[in-house]
Amino acid sequence: MARKEIKFRNNRGSYEGRQDGVIYRIIADRTLLGTAAPAYIVDTYDTKDKGRTISTRGHFRLHLADAKEFCQKIAAGEVDLEEMRQKFAAEDAAKEQAAIQKATAEAKGFREKLETAGISYHTLLELEAEREKLSGISHNILLGWERGEGLPNG
Repeated sequence: MARKEIKFRNNRGSYEGRQDGVIYRIIADRTLLGTAAPAYIVDTYDTKDKGRTISTRGHFRLHLADAKEFCQKIAAGEVDLEEMRQKFAAEDAAKEQAAIQKATAEAKGFREKLETAGISYHTLLELEAEREKLSGISHNILLGWERGEGLPNG
């Protein structure tokens, strides 16, 4: 059985096509256009809510011809979207876990600096709030004082 071709129309570098209640969008990452790198993500929206909605954003990009073929495969039912969603969810969970681990390491490092200075994070926040209340001139006077310039008129 021959596949029915999705007709895409160009909308300022992005492409949109419709077939059987699904809107297919191929969106360009303009920072990658003109390079050899794959520059397009695919978003599908199933208006009939039959489980054909998916987005490759944040997971993979394709060259334009490959993105159009990917849409054709989705339309023909040749792509297991549920399996792909599960894979994407696992990738997202791994990215989130890595981000949490990185943030925890940053927090520990900063906490060590605070302990070396002999202050708590709460004290730092209180001091920052007080510093924000200073006028620009007061701020500059304190910077000068730290450089050893002394106080003006003092």
